[in-house]
Amino acid sequence: MPPPTDFWRAWQSSPEIRTHAESWLTRNPVDWTDDDSRLSTLIHENPDLALSILFAIMQLTDDPKLLGPLGAGPMEDFLGLHGQTYIDTIHTLALRERRLREVLNHVWQGSMPKSVWHRIEILKQSRFT
Repeated sequence: MPPPTDFWRAWQSSPEIRTHAESWLTRNPVDWTDDDSRLSTLIHENPDLALSILFAIMQLTDDPKLLGPLGAGPMEDFLGLHGQTYIDTIHTLALRERRLREVLNHVWQGSMPKSVWHRIEILKQSRFT
């Protein structure tokens, strides 16, 4: 698996990732859109790309009205499907990246394995400077 920073910074060198992220940010947040469907499909079929897009979205906005639904929707789905594989990457980055911790604050356990949820809870409860 690539180093955590490769996922976090991927959008800076990938027009595809940036385009997906910007499209999701500018979609109509009230309705399920094609951008939501594309991201959902990537979460299921290409988790490396999906995680890079999720991280790009976090870095391209500081709007809590977008970051909250990102955590309660796509990030929660991602962790439910792939949390065991990617929890070390997410944990490492969350220790350094405030925005990721903000998004994780909106995640609920859902279908996440207990071992993954426990680590997310620790990140949600921790205060970092």
